[in-house]
Amino acid sequence: MEAEFMRPKELPYWGVDLCPEDRPGVPREAPPHLLSCAHWIEPERQPVEGRVLRHPGLARPTPVFSAALPPRGASGALRRLAYEVPDHKLPHWLLLMIADRVDILESLPLLVKRRRRAARTG
Repeated sequence: MEAEFMRPKELPYWGVDLCPEDRPGVPREAPPHLLSCAHWIEPERQPVEGRVLRHPGLARPTPVFSAALPPRGASGALRRLAYEVPDHKLPHWLLLMIADRVDILESLPLLVKRRRRAARTG
């Protein structure tokens, strides 16, 4: 049996790059247009109590942040140091990762104390 070959002009999408209206990706290539029903209401900002770490480029904290566990100890010092470096630089993220590991080490004595207390009462 002989294989049937189609000539290029017989292929369904042959030459789609010749006419932009025939290209399937053209709507995605156009800049987005605003919808008439779209709107944005700035969320109400929560009050800032205590120290909140933020990037140097921000005038105020983001609309949602947490101050429940303020940075403390060596891990807090590393985090404060990290936020002095712009977030597009590698040392910023490395310092934050190291601070997470140091925070784990700092919390180990408290975890051991809780487990001993739970073992005595349980």
